[in-house]
Amino acid sequence: MKKVLVAVSTISAAVLLSGCALLYPNWGTNQNPSTSMSPSATVESPSPTPSDSVSPTPKVLAAEFNLIDAGVDAGAGSLFVVAEITNATEDGGKCTITFKSGSVSKSVSVKAEANAATTQCYPAYLPIAGFPKGKGSVTITYESAKYFGTSQAYGVTIP
Repeated sequence: MKKVLVAVSTISAAVLLSGCALLYPNWGTNQNPSTSMSPSATVESPSPTPSDSVSPTPKVLAAEFNLIDAGVDAGAGSLFVVAEITNATEDGGKCTITFKSGSVSKSVSVKAEANAATTQCYPAYLPIAGFPKGKGSVTITYESAKYFGTSQAYGVTIP
């Protein structure tokens, strides 16, 4: 019985002390808690140079598009577009849907949000009042802090 108690005590002490390594205040340094810096030692920070204050320009990646659905709901009097950005999964972007036919051009902007593996534009609706009947085109522009791009033109027909 005494051997079991000694073994349990030893294992408990080892487990408890190994937890101290996780809380060690100088993790990743070669300085031990007993090592102290001399009072005369000072740490000087380098003086900033003009290049230090200029932040690098963030890279903007090209957005890639998938048109999920587009069409005209004549009963509602609107053109609708549902699209997604296939190479991004992020919130905070904006989709702008632009319809063009002849000299007529109308746009609407909607929010975009992360989906499972893409960024989906909220469904966009443009009133078709004033649109010329016949063929037109729709483009999608996506803009966020990391991505920007404009899709190819997709054909639509206004009845």
